Amino acid sequence: MNASIYWALLMASIKAKMEYRATFIFFLFALIFFYAAQIGTVLVVMSKFKSLNGWSIGEMAFLYGLLSFSQGLTMLFFSSLNNFETFIMQGTFDRFLTRPLNPLLQTLVAGFEVSSVAHFFIGTAGLWFGSRYAGVEWTGLKLFFLALVITGAALIQGGVRIAVSAVAFWTTRNRSLVHTIVYSSKEFVMYPITIYSLWVQVFLTVVFPIAFINFYPSHYFLSRDSSAILLDPVLQYLTPLVGVVIFGLAYALWVAGVNRYQSAGS
Repeated sequence: MNASIYWALLMASIKAKMEYRATFIFFLFALIFFYAAQIGTVLVVMSKFKSLNGWSIGEMAFLYGLLSFSQGLTMLFFSSLNNFETFIMQGTFDRFLTRPLNPLLQTLVAGFEVSSVAHFFIGTAGLWFGSRYAGVEWTGLKLFFLALVITGAALIQGGVRIAVSAVAFWTTRNRSLVHTIVYSSKEFVMYPITIYSLWVQVFLTVVFPIAFINFYPSHYFLSRDSSAILLDPVLQYLTPLVGVVIFGLAYALWVAGVNRYQSAGS
């Protein structure tokens, strides 16, 4: 019964997004152009220097493609969390709590982002180009692990968004955190994290483990020398596990926030 209700809410969100189709199509192409420009910038740099800290142009494309495709999956399901402070301030979340449905799932389906398809286009192009020019030999096992990695990467990014949103239960506003952590953090993993200092690599691996989104699993797919991986070569296989752990911790924080939540109007 609950599943049918969630589906109805999801369809209502999609219809709302598609109501102004011309605006949606324009926004979609604007996103594609923006991310294509990002890729173009990287390619211009790579064409001049040939490699970046030992990463070829094909490997860089694969790195970016994995990031972009997993971002598409994340945006598809978690984009509404970027505006969660408005749900708190306008009392929308109060309505969610009066329904016999999971408040987090109601929040997620309230802002289904169809334009995430732009990330899928860019991500697919990056993975195809990277695979071709980096000489990736695909097998059934690699394709299966790719699906697990993309899912794990989306769980990491989704977990980060849930945690950032949960902060609003205590502070009401969290817009600055969204811009700093959600939007800006991806700039760190557009490139191999080995270009940063050791303490930054440790931070992106242990404290804020977004390096598992694309950097570590890329070593497996690209058959790169795993002995150079920080801490232990096994890190290249841990993205699915890290995704589950991050998502679980973020959800625990969300539940704690819901339990202490008081309406912004009270």
